[in-house]
Amino acid sequence: MDSARPLDSLLAQRSRFRAFLISRLGNEADADDVLQNSLLKAMRSAGDVGDEQKLTAWFYRLLQNALIDHVRSRTASARRDDAWMTDTVPRDEEAEKTACACVAGLLTDLKPRDAELLRRVELNDEEVAEVARSLGLKAGAASVALHRARTTLRRRLEEFCGDCAKGEYLDCDCADVRS
Repeated sequence: MDSARPLDSLLAQRSRFRAFLISRLGNEADADDVLQNSLLKAMRSAGDVGDEQKLTAWFYRLLQNALIDHVRSRTASARRDDAWMTDTVPRDEEAEKTACACVAGLLTDLKPRDAELLRRVELNDEEVAEVARSLGLKAGAASVALHRARTTLRRRLEEFCGDCAKGEYLDCDCADVRS
């Protein structure tokens, strides 16, 4: 099959492909980018499709894969942006000290592994996967254990601190009473 012929066939259907992408992305600029990149890939590989009848189906599969890659890339980019924003927001260290006073005291009431997970992840800002490795746990198991430890700690804080523990655990003076 002549390599120019398949590309002509795809270019003739460009508006259909573009409408397909816009319906899924909701954005003309993104749809145009994905279509352009997909057409470039098709230029390189369309000659490998032996049957011209299968070319359109093959190209739709290429578009679907490009859509998935585009959405994943956009999602990863958004997560990076969110992480960057979280890291660049100034921390209120005084509020953190007040918030952590009761937490640190109640950690001793938890199972040692749960207390270690909370201490390292929440108070020392270590990564869950890193802490899991050092404790000999799989990352998923550590995440589940961390969730359960947070729930247990929250319940104990609410029992110990009462109303001041509802919400963000700020402005709590219970640590002075506990000492």
